Amino acid sequence: MSEHYFTLARLYSLSRQFHARSWVWFLDIDGTLLDIAPSPLAVTVPDDLIVSLNRLAESPRHRIALISGRSLADIDQLFPNPLFSKSGNHGAEYYCNNKTWLHYSSRRFLAVRPRVLDTLASLPEQFPGLFIEDKQYSLSVHYRHVNSSQHALLSTILRTRLSSVESITIHPAKLCWEIRPDPGPTKADAVQRLYNQISPQLPKPTLPVIMGDDRTDEDAFGAVNPAVTIHVGNHNRPTQALYRINSPQQVRDLITDVSRAACFFAEASLSPEDNG
Repeated sequence: MSEHYFTLARLYSLSRQFHARSWVWFLDIDGTLLDIAPSPLAVTVPDDLIVSLNRLAESPRHRIALISGRSLADIDQLFPNPLFSKSGNHGAEYYCNNKTWLHYSSRRFLAVRPRVLDTLASLPEQFPGLFIEDKQYSLSVHYRHVNSSQHALLSTILRTRLSSVESITIHPAKLCWEIRPDPGPTKADAVQRLYNQISPQLPKPTLPVIMGDDRTDEDAFGAVNPAVTIHVGNHNRPTQALYRINSPQQVRDLITDVSRAACFFAEASLSPEDNG
């Protein structure tokens, strides 16, 4: 794991190293921009984060791309700014440049979704605290509030019940299992597709900045090169990311600092320190 902490000064140094004239911010939501909540419905989006993201998105040299396991509709509710590009369901759904589209696997998952939901329907009764989140193009089985002594049994039952369902796979996430199409997209697909849509509009060179906290974000860290990759929290878990930040609060602070200093990054010969 990288021991390098990420700061505004490091971003400026890397930007000069790569002669960057523009930046695309690929940001995970839960555990990266937002603090983990007891349930996906209970998250809070701080007003100052919205202000900072909006300010950054209005800069001609910066773009915001939200990459999440949440559904696209859910992302839109949390972050409604149409200037933000978005990918939901780990690369299954997209919004960019006022257009929406689906990954080819999404409709295939819809065909097996009723069977998966029926197969899992009794689990919340068997395992108190279990929450099944239906995101249309994938499902999340949240076991954060299930007694830890039952986690192994739950995993065995889940995999046994779903073993006969074709064209799906189970991905481990943070106290959650993601049930997704197989073959299907990952956050690497999301980063690549949105980067290909966004980067032609920007001055070159463009430097992607990719942030995430979960196992599912590891795919995103290797999606494009060069890129600045940043793991958030959980310093004990191995990661491909080159840098780290301790918490979502520090991510929000960084976004605020960058949004206020965005004008400095337009000129490679200037540094934030030089301008006060």
